[in-house]
Amino acid sequence: MNDNSPYRNAAAKLPVYLASVLRKRRALLFAALFAITIFLLFSPFSPNIAGPYGKHSSSSPSFGAVNNHDVNDILRFVDPLIGTTNGGHVFPGATLPYGMAKAVADVASPAENAAGFVSDDNPITGFSHMHDSGTGGQPSLGNFPLFVHPGCVDDDYTRCDFSLSDRPLNRVPDSVYASPGYFTVNITNGVRAEMTTTHHSVLYRFSFPGTEVVHFAKGAAPYSPLILVDLVDLMNSRSRGNIKVHPETGRIVGDGRYGPSFGSGHYHAYFCADFKGAKIRKTGTFESNKATDEKQLLEGVGWGSAGAWIQFEKPDEEMKNSILARVGVSFMSVDKACENAEREMEDWDFERVERDAREAWREKLDVVRVDANGTSEELQTTFWSGLYRTLLSPQNYTGENPLWNSSEPYFDSFYCIWDSFRAQHPLLTVIDPKAQTEMIRALIDIYRHEGKLPDCRMSFCQGYTQGGSNADVVIADAFVKGLTADIDWKTAYEAVLSDAEIEPRNWGLSGRGNLVSWHDRGYIPQNDVDKNGTGPASRSISRGVEYAYNDFCISLLSQGLSKSPSLLGAPSMSEVVDSSYRPNISTPWTSLTADITKYHHRGANWRNYWNPSAKDLFRDTSSPSAQPEDDRLEGQNTSQPGYTIQSPFVGFLQPRTLAGTFRYHPTRTCSPIQNQHSCYYDTSLDVYEGSPWLYSFFAPQSMSTLIQLMGGPDTFVERLEYYHESGIAYMGNEQSFLTVFQFHYAGRPGLSSKWLRNYIPRMFNASVNGIPGNDDCAMGAFTTWGMGLGVFPVAGQDVYLIVPPFFREVKVRAGTDLKSSHSSSSSSSSLSSPSSPDSEEKKAKWAVIRTVNFDAELQGHGGKPVYIQSAKLNGKKYTKNWITHEFFEHGGLLELVVGPEESTGKDGWGTNREDLPPSYYEDEKFWEEWERMDRERTERWKEEEKVKEGKTGVDDEY
Repeated sequence: MNDNSPYRNAAAKLPVYLASVLRKRRALLFAALFAITIFLLFSPFSPNIAGPYGKHSSSSPSFGAVNNHDVNDILRFVDPLIGTTNGGHVFPGATLPYGMAKAVADVASPAENAAGFVSDDNPITGFSHMHDSGTGGQPSLGNFPLFVHPGCVDDDYTRCDFSLSDRPLNRVPDSVYASPGYFTVNITNGVRAEMTTTHHSVLYRFSFPGTEVVHFAKGAAPYSPLILVDLVDLMNSRSRGNIKVHPETGRIVGDGRYGPSFGSGHYHAYFCADFKGAKIRKTGTFESNKATDEKQLLEGVGWGSAGAWIQFEKPDEEMKNSILARVGVSFMSVDKACENAEREMEDWDFERVERDAREAWREKLDVVRVDANGTSEELQTTFWSGLYRTLLSPQNYTGENPLWNSSEPYFDSFYCIWDSFRAQHPLLTVIDPKAQTEMIRALIDIYRHEGKLPDCRMSFCQGYTQGGSNADVVIADAFVKGLTADIDWKTAYEAVLSDAEIEPRNWGLSGRGNLVSWHDRGYIPQNDVDKNGTGPASRSISRGVEYAYNDFCISLLSQGLSKSPSLLGAPSMSEVVDSSYRPNISTPWTSLTADITKYHHRGANWRNYWNPSAKDLFRDTSSPSAQPEDDRLEGQNTSQPGYTIQSPFVGFLQPRTLAGTFRYHPTRTCSPIQNQHSCYYDTSLDVYEGSPWLYSFFAPQSMSTLIQLMGGPDTFVERLEYYHESGIAYMGNEQSFLTVFQFHYAGRPGLSSKWLRNYIPRMFNASVNGIPGNDDCAMGAFTTWGMGLGVFPVAGQDVYLIVPPFFREVKVRAGTDLKSSHSSSSSSSSLSSPSSPDSEEKKAKWAVIRTVNFDAELQGHGGKPVYIQSAKLNGKKYTKNWITHEFFEHGGLLELVVGPEESTGKDGWGTNREDLPPSYYEDEKFWEEWERMDRERTERWKEEEKVKEGKTGVDDEY
């Protein structure tokens, strides 16, 4: 029994209270309080045996693991329910790291149930076995849900509700509880549903009240549970399906053909469900709400509810009023689904499966350890839950790929790389390099068999391309950080060159579009006519700046491969130069040396969108003299009716025409303060899910140039602060992540820390709406970097921008250790101070980030600015405001002295030019030549367009 229990503490205070009570009442009050105290001290209502309406909070231990609950277990700081409302779309159910099986209760919450469950008041529609997490688009997966009735009215199975429209029931308030590897909820028909998983299978435990009769609004139902399996999915996308129930064994098997939630094509899924704990009474099938016990097989059924059911007698005595359901899933066949379940859950042991799942999560999370003394539990929960969510997807479908035979790993649910390349994949390179290596190998294998790297992929289908070919950045990021072992770099290089050079027929699903103009002009004209492929004729600015960064990253990869020719299968660089190596692409190719130059030049193409005279204008559509949307602002005359200047900042990325002239795009459109929801995939505008204000900051390869274009460091800082202060910034999309840290490039790293602590915990916290947008398994990466690792990555570059973490000390297992062996699975030391390692860990290497002068009052609850005053790296003074991957790869000690005032000026930390992160385009002659060529080409394009349009003197420019 726990000597520190709140009940015992309350009992200890009773004598003090009783002494203050009048003597005449003391005896009776003592008796009453004594009885209550004894009841609380020895209450039999533990979570293991609580009734079906027992309440559970997010801090409660799971039922199966309650006896193993440890106050030092980091899993107690993981709350999977964070982000399950407010558009977070987080999957909160039971799963393993990168697990294919993901079990949770699905709810009827339109536009919110992309991951199945939502923390709202909508009813539960079933319990399904596969989901994605944190996505936008339509709801994903959720195939083959189970639903459970404790009995049917008048013991007539036809009076149970079967269809998706009729069966939903409300959850019991406060009954939802989730922890890594476990999920439970009670529904108002008296059923408690618990679930835990292995990699390809789910084990459900459905518990019942145990009364002889269950009362419903429709009438009384004898205790005789009925469990159904429906062929629907969350998106209701099934075009055909089959299901069969075996009356003798109760096994139900089935399959269906479904559509992806944010892409094109279809996929097949299969399941195999077995049941244990009660004798079978009846079996049958149903279509819509019409059930029969005469048919045990349905074939070729189309859209809508259709499935099979089993009605049981009362559960066996040893099952304590519960029935187990074991569901195996597969994308290969029904037989494979059954094999998965039988192999992974042969013993039907719920507690063992849950225990193994929790241990798998401990092992993954144990690569990071913190000294949390002085840091609030809410911040700890925000941190560990974010790290947990980062490991939910992509999902490891190795061995489950029906599209091709391959010995390579296969991961799915890259959903989408446009979101994840910025923070999640760089984080996996640090904390799980083995998994990141396998993901890159999977991307390369997709290229081998489908001809393009994906930008988005789910359920074996091509997803929509949102911007650039950002798998190029993921591959380059791995290379520059030394993640080279076991990767076929020859094919990887072919893949990124294919993105850069070859336009696919449908670049809306993979690759890039408008490549003729991109290659010839260095930008995507707003009015371009693309004759080589099809895709949305929009997003010219956002695609253009991403194409430029993609090409820059390819130049870094070219440069790295030129120094390591053995990775291309050539023993020396001379053999590469002498044409012994040729990428297998159908375009002219010369050499790696030429590629370095070509892609470096294309990496500067972002500047082709920079209009130095563009103003921050707002068009008042309510003005009676406002102009039509397609009118151009000649010279941006601010006295033009209907337009007002909103800020003094001049110079923004703007769309250009074939003639090389600029068109005006409102600078705030697609931000939270102006038409935010007008820039999704179907937009006709020139930016995607972000405003020109936002995209004008995206030149991480050439920040020194961008800062000068914006008026110099002081004006840049003023402008970036305005962006974050004014409401233009939207932290619910990953493009804004880097803007929080870009003050580093102007010598003001303290402001990066200030804004990080502004957003955490204001927008990123431990509530169910504790993330500001779709999680994408990337929102958690943002908090992991900023709160714990004390840096933020510039994806594609060997650059990490330093900020003070939210803990006294954080240590991360060094990459050299993680690549050679699994991390320690010891959970008892997960929260211990890094200064007291056990004998095994004395051999381990760690990257340690230590906060000197940690002030619990100032830093322990977040929200207050904290600034780095000075730093040491491995005992030596360190003034740079950035570090390289070597620190995480080989380990070391980074000590950050912090204080409440920003360190500025010549003697400030990280403020001098030599301390700034690298910019790769600082050659003045390069830009002089670029400007000359741009002027000449623009004049030529103008003349060409005049001839085409039959004009002689009309100018399209403003």
